[in-house]
Amino acid sequence: MSSELGFASYIGESSNLKKCKIGKYTSIGPDVKCVFGNHPTHTFVSTHPAFFSTRQQSGFTFVEEQLFDEFAIPLEKGKPYTIEIGNDVWIGARVTILDGVKIGDGAIIASGSLVNRDIEPYTIVGGIPAKEIKKRFKQEHIEFLKALAWWEKDYEWIKSKSHLFHDIEELSNYIDHGS
Repeated sequence: MSSELGFASYIGESSNLKKCKIGKYTSIGPDVKCVFGNHPTHTFVSTHPAFFSTRQQSGFTFVEEQLFDEFAIPLEKGKPYTIEIGNDVWIGARVTILDGVKIGDGAIIASGSLVNRDIEPYTIVGGIPAKEIKKRFKQEHIEFLKALAWWEKDYEWIKSKSHLFHDIEELSNYIDHGS
């Protein structure tokens, strides 16, 4: 189970991020976990795999055929990951990310959160389950950053503009008007 780690991204200690594609310039705190698999929660009387799986996780099974696939998130051909974490994402400590989730560029995930659904770009989320707290920027700036995709620029371009990264208004004005 491999992962991809984009340029300048880093992962804090004791994190487990298998089967993840991680974008560029992403900051991942300590003890972040990706959880794979699922259990049936509706109609099945029990959530124990002996009642739906032929894998014999506990040494036995009651079924002769697979009734529920706990690993049903399909892998795209040639891509060994089921979780996608965008570019310039900040994930705080002790976050859990469930199988099949996509975290958009520029998102922030508060410490201790459980991410069980996709997160839109430039959205701050937190809680169990993670819910939107607010957008990082006003919509026009989000659209600007999505179109700019600065993380795709070469290192020298980013370095030469890095003095503008402290203020979204300054960066936007400079890019839009050259000053």
